[in-house]
Amino acid sequence: MERRRLWGSIQSRYISMSVWTSPRRLVELAGQSLLKDEALAIAALELLPRELFPPLFMAAFDGRHSQTLKAMVQAWPFTCLPLGVLMKGQHLHLETFKAVLDGLDVLLAQEVRPR
Repeated sequence: MERRRLWGSIQSRYISMSVWTSPRRLVELAGQSLLKDEALAIAALELLPRELFPPLFMAAFDGRHSQTLKAMVQAWPFTCLPLGVLMKGQHLHLETFKAVLDGLDVLLAQEVRPR
C-alpha cells in the first residue's frame, strides 16, 4: 500500500496527464521488459522520455536493479528525487538504497551534470 501512495505522489508531482491517456499497465509492462536487460535499460536512459523516469525508477527499486538505479539517479531529469519516501518502505533493501546513494555520489562529483 505504501508503494501505491508513493507512486501517486510521484505521478502527481512529475507526470503530465497526457501520458496517462494510454493504459498504465502498458507503461508497467514496458518498464519490466526494459529492466530484464540491465545494459539496455542503462543505454536507453538518454532516450527515455522524462515522464517514464518515475515509473521505471520505482520498478527498478522494487526489483533491486542496483546498476540501473545508479545510472538513473545520474540521469534523473527532475530537480527533486524524493528519496525520503523510499526510506519509509516496509521492506527497504539496504543494498538497493545504497545504489541510489552511490548514484548521487557520482553525480555530485561531476563538474558538468547531465540534463
